[in-house]
Amino acid sequence: MILDQCRKWAIVAGIQMQKRTYRACRSVAAGLLTPLLVVSGLTKVNAQGLPVEDSAATSSLKEVVVSVERRETVLRKTPMSVGVVGEAEIEAKGVAQLSDLVALVPGVAVPNGFSNQPQAVGIRGVGVSLPAMSQAVGIYVDDVPLVRGYANALWDLPDMERIEVLRGPQGTLYGQNLTAGAVKLISADPTVERSAWLSAGFGSQGAREVHGFATGAIGGTAEEPTTASIAFSRRSNDGFGHNATLNKDVNRLDATQFRAKFRWQTSGGNSVVWSIDGLKDTSDTNTSNFPLNDPRAAPRVTFTAVDAGAFRRIAGGTSLKITSQVNADTVFKSITALRGYRDDPTVADFGGLAVQRYTLSQSVEQRTLSQELQLQRDAGTNQWTVGLMFIADNFAFDRFLAVTPPGAPATRYTEAQTYQQTRDVGLYGQLRHAFSAQTALTMGLRAYHTQETGFNRFWLTQAQQVRTTQVYDANNLSTSTSGLLPRISLEHQWTPDIFLYGSYTKGAKFAGFNRAAESLLSAQVAANPERVTTYELGSKGRFFDGKLTASAALFYNQYRDYLASLSNSVVNGVVVTDPVLVNAGRAKTYGLDVELAGQLARQTQWTLAAEFLQARFDQFANPTGAAASNFTGNDLPYAAHVSLSASLRHVVPISGGGALALTGSVQYTAPQFTDVANTPDLKSPEQTYVNVDATYTDPNGRWSVSLRIKNLLNKTYALVRTRIAPVGVDSVFYNAPRTALLTARYSF
Repeated sequence: MILDQCRKWAIVAGIQMQKRTYRACRSVAAGLLTPLLVVSGLTKVNAQGLPVEDSAATSSLKEVVVSVERRETVLRKTPMSVGVVGEAEIEAKGVAQLSDLVALVPGVAVPNGFSNQPQAVGIRGVGVSLPAMSQAVGIYVDDVPLVRGYANALWDLPDMERIEVLRGPQGTLYGQNLTAGAVKLISADPTVERSAWLSAGFGSQGAREVHGFATGAIGGTAEEPTTASIAFSRRSNDGFGHNATLNKDVNRLDATQFRAKFRWQTSGGNSVVWSIDGLKDTSDTNTSNFPLNDPRAAPRVTFTAVDAGAFRRIAGGTSLKITSQVNADTVFKSITALRGYRDDPTVADFGGLAVQRYTLSQSVEQRTLSQELQLQRDAGTNQWTVGLMFIADNFAFDRFLAVTPPGAPATRYTEAQTYQQTRDVGLYGQLRHAFSAQTALTMGLRAYHTQETGFNRFWLTQAQQVRTTQVYDANNLSTSTSGLLPRISLEHQWTPDIFLYGSYTKGAKFAGFNRAAESLLSAQVAANPERVTTYELGSKGRFFDGKLTASAALFYNQYRDYLASLSNSVVNGVVVTDPVLVNAGRAKTYGLDVELAGQLARQTQWTLAAEFLQARFDQFANPTGAAASNFTGNDLPYAAHVSLSASLRHVVPISGGGALALTGSVQYTAPQFTDVANTPDLKSPEQTYVNVDATYTDPNGRWSVSLRIKNLLNKTYALVRTRIAPVGVDSVFYNAPRTALLTARYSF
């Protein structure tokens, strides 16, 4: 039945499933049917497949509450495709960084899996671009935007309440640039009730982890309490790779994080929440230098003769959120935030050979101020939100590069310097009008203006990073763009169990100037914004007294002025050999998102999420004039045709009052191209991962012990290949091997 439904979904979405895709769907379907057969073998089942004896006692799935519309709504009545990772799932599956979402939310792509590398997130086939530029998928921490793709990967903090993945353009309520979606990291506010816990874990590859959390009232009165919370994390390991030349492990993780929150509340519904967080990361950067062009090549083995890989990141920020109850149905909010980071140094070798071919040493620094003012009213028939958002971002980048091509008489040393100031202002509003108790129309609009100024500079240097010759100096760079981003959605509660919606949305992503450009032409060119028009039809349901939830969304995205980073592009009639961010042409993505969750028995839950996707270029600028450079008809990078995830969780009561929770999950991603040229040798392979977790909790609920194993079958995949033929670089980044972590936790 599930197999037949896979076929139907694919046909509806217009996707012609290949044999490999079909086999993947069949395998996952078989795995999903197994727990159902086990349950049916233990108990009688009714026509719907639910246990008869347990039917009345089987608990329902909890309603999921989200804040994607800038107010709390029930997920199954929210007219948008949203993937939600809750607190229990975050803990059971060890979600610690953005790349972990790939295993949980189909359609999400995060090519760089190591947390200290820049992260570019893709959703529905779009979003993976240069991390230093504006991102098509915005990352938000408690409604504070993280601009660019640096210092945003690692969020291993125990106060994480949930993660919301918003699919499709989010310009109306969240700002320009979000043409592919948004990821919201939501932490818990302090509570009046006092609680605290501490955990310690040890595992394979020398893994060591310590986590802690405490919250409670620290003053005030019962009517107007002052509360606080503190969360911290310390994670390290010995590394997933090995340097055969130096006989030492690499891919080492070493990161410490914290977040403190203070909340002042009045009896009139007013509150002030002040948050401060910080990160120190000294992990190494030997993550993409495992060579393929060495006769001794093996997975996760490098031969770099120099101990390159130094890294030091200091990052963090503070925010102040003020909520004021203007009257019974109107709320005013102000969110002020300062965020920043500094990477100094980052040293990395990309060849992985005994003779270093391509080595960089760089420092990156960012300072961002954001201010949002928002007014919301809920008057029953009409609900509206209006707001003003201002972002001031300062970005400084300084990179030294050493390049030694095979046979070259000497190494070429260069320095590239970039400084960019970006100012973004957005005025937005959204109105939801209910025609009846079942039908409502939502209309939204955002007016925006973005300006970027700065400079690009480039020098030839000595080995000691002393400048010798300036190649160019591009000062007084300036570009700006303005526009309107509308959204319209119509929703209808067809039956008490079935919710339907349709939406039309437009989005735009700012381009700006290239960073670290090696030529004056590439330094001076500013691309136009990338624009998207999206259509979505969706259905959400809750059935069998809440024991089954299901949602499906058909989507179609039409992109124009698609942004791509290309080498050998023609700029003003001149071929530019270094990478340039250009408007490559038109593209479209379309497909189907499906999410299911079932309460199979009182202690057993099952989930399935899948995305079927087609993404291709309808037009593509021919950058060099050569026939091989015309990419029309190619797949978009990191747009897997099929991605699936499923999990089964069962709680076994233990005599005396304890419990053993068992969780198993499987993730499948179809092969995908990693470049716009669809180069076969660079294609990312088909991937399947199996993860398990077992947690015992004592009768008093104070002690718990868990064993978590990721990549149980110890699969090895070459995920991101870096090939620079003129320099002799051909290396890859591998997924993490099988890892096991044993953790003990005590609640005070």
